This record gives sequence, structure tokens and C-alpha cells, in this order.
Amino acid sequence: GGPELGKSIVAEGIEKIPNSVKLYLKAVDLEATAKDKKTVLRRALEAIPNSVKLWKAAVEMENESDARVMLGRAVECVPQSVEMWLALARLETYQNARRVLNSARKALPSEV
Repeated sequence: GGPELGKSIVAEGIEKIPNSVKLYLKAVDLEATAKDKKTVLRRALEAIPNSVKLWKAAVEMENESDARVMLGRAVECVPQSVEMWLALARLETYQNARRVLNSARKALPSEV
């Protein structure tokens, strides 16, 4: 019973609906350790690389330097997300932030 049963039900759900962001986020909630949560999020992002929600959850779990690397990957996978570009720019030095925002401008011609 308990958490293990919950995990197996969610895992079964993910097998049936592999592109369900909601199920993956539930799976993350059911994990006890940060390490296990990160593992589930990485698996989720392999399955659904264009989910801004999953990228946000994954980035929030990381320290600043890993978050920067992860956001660099996020903007490749979800180049239309203004939020991801801004989060990446916020973690950069002034010079690099300008470079990031110029890249964002190219990816989001109508937004920025």
C-alpha cells in the first residue's frame, strides 16, 4: 500500500499516456528525495521535451550553474517560451544576458 502503490499506479498511467505532463508531475510529487525527483523529471523531459511546465519544475530543482545549463537546453527545446528565455537571461552576467536576449529576439520575432 502507501506511496509504493501510488507510484505504481502513476507509472502505469505514464505507460498508457506517455505524453501526460500531469502524470509526470504527480510522479515527481510521489518521490521522496531530490535525486529521485530529478530522475523522474529527466525521464519526463525525454518523453515531452516541449513542456514548459516540466522544464520549470526541473530548473527549480537545480542550483544556479546547473539551472543555467538546463535553461540553455530548455530554450533549444521550447524556443517560443518567453519565460524560459527571461529565466536564462536572469542567471547570466550582463554581457551574456544581452547575448541571450538577442537569441531570444531571433527565436521570438513577434514577442520581444
